[in-house]
Amino acid sequence: MSAVTDAGAEREIDLGRWKQAIVDRWWIVAVGVVAGIVAGALFSLSGGSVWEASALVAPGQPFTPSGSPILSYQSSPRSIDVLVTSESALKRAAAAAHIPVSKIRGHVSTQSVSTGLGSSASRGANLIRVTAQLSRPKHAEDVANALGAIVIADTTSPYVKKSIATYQSKEKRYNAQLTSLTRVIDSYNKALSTQHLGFLPKLIMVNQLDAAIARQGTLNDKLAATDQQLTLVQNVEIAQLIERASAVKTTARSRRNSVLVGALIGLIAGLIAAVVVDLRARRST
Repeated sequence: MSAVTDAGAEREIDLGRWKQAIVDRWWIVAVGVVAGIVAGALFSLSGGSVWEASALVAPGQPFTPSGSPILSYQSSPRSIDVLVTSESALKRAAAAAHIPVSKIRGHVSTQSVSTGLGSSASRGANLIRVTAQLSRPKHAEDVANALGAIVIADTTSPYVKKSIATYQSKEKRYNAQLTSLTRVIDSYNKALSTQHLGFLPKLIMVNQLDAAIARQGTLNDKLAATDQQLTLVQNVEIAQLIERASAVKTTARSRRNSVLVGALIGLIAGLIAAVVVDLRARRST
């Protein structure tokens, strides 16, 4: 029991001495921190400079005919990251930028950007930043824009493409019917204004004209609804390139992270140095 107590007291004395040593020789700790910050800053500069370009993509969000969102891997940020960093996508992007694919492996990434709208599963909840870091600005821009185009092309589902074709076919059919119906209405109006008709034939023609005009109104309503649905598909359900990439010069290493790590290492080294100097000073006296 006495040995345990003595050991605990000894540890308390050692900790107390170390604390006092750090307080007495605070300048050693300060020098260590400053030296670490300087070393971290120099380290960040040693990596050279690169050009970073980011294309901003809005993933598409398909909807059912009733208006409910369809949850699909094609709008998942994780799936888009896998697509962008796949060997096939890298080769296509390298070909578009006219550079070897080896130059872009490991130099492209994606980041999900929350817009704060809706849930993570809903359209508008996320944007995807597709980034390329390369030694030349044009190469970085070309690769990022090419990868953005790949995301748009490869994440547009057959369901959405079929919806577009269906709505376009409906619009074409409604417009053809309206064109034909307009000619019929014009002929009725011309007949009523230029021909001398009896009461009964005139009444029949007026009724036919009213029916044609009512049909015209119905077709216009259907055309407007179809156009609205087509606009929704083309502007919401399909992925879009919101912003093309524009290269900016940056350091290969993060200066902020390098400085923080350097300061932490300098702090630890300073604390150790302060304790060691104190121990040596006590032994020499």
